[in-house]
Amino acid sequence: MSKIIEKTQEWLEGQNLEFTVQAETFIIDGDGPKPFKYIPNFVIVGKRFHNKVIIVEPVTSFAPQGGLKRVQAFRRQFKEKYHIILITKTRMLDRIPESAYDQLVVFEEIDKTKIRLR
Repeated sequence: MSKIIEKTQEWLEGQNLEFTVQAETFIIDGDGPKPFKYIPNFVIVGKRFHNKVIIVEPVTSFAPQGGLKRVQAFRRQFKEKYHIILITKTRMLDRIPESAYDQLVVFEEIDKTKIRLR
């Protein structure tokens, strides 16, 4: 398990949030010729933000396996149903487009941040 995934899990547990880990798979129409799979890292159970399911997604790089393009495509397709919390490192902040998330959490400041719930 990567450090950012492990720390995200601890952060969620510290807020007493129940979550599932990679429990759902979505088929997304992306920018390429074929649809692709997107499996959210964390889905919050029993809590919502403005009646949307909350997904917490650590993004560690811009490489395809890093997840940013997949999260952007997922949000484009499902933004009415899902609230995306993106966790990323400070060095990547200026390159993360607002179209990729609803809430942005800086990994280096994760212990000072709480998930907004309503």
